[in-house]
Amino acid sequence: MFGSYLANLFIMPLPARNKLILLTVFYKSTLLLSVLSSAAISIFSIFNVPGMLLAFGFCFFSGSTVISLLHKEGYKQQEYYFYYNKGISKPQLILTCIIGNLIIGLSLIALSNYAK
Repeated sequence: MFGSYLANLFIMPLPARNKLILLTVFYKSTLLLSVLSSAAISIFSIFNVPGMLLAFGFCFFSGSTVISLLHKEGYKQQEYYFYYNKGISKPQLILTCIIGNLIIGLSLIALSNYAK
């Protein structure tokens, strides 16, 4: 049932290339706040570079995702209407942000394990 929900989530009348571009624009708009909040937390382990990458990776896919989405929800609510009018729903935007941060965060965690 969950798989069919995800399949239906990404079926839109908008051409795939335009939809991908719009999802990328939304993700890039949340990226700066995600990086800044993760950097602020991981700066405490400045003398341990592998530990800093590990802390940055964990913060990036967990806390900063929540912070950036709450910021969008609270202060940039009108942007959701723009994407909705283009045929992209709010759950698609949130899922794009979560998946993007998860990929980058897990890559940084793997890199920190390699750096040890």
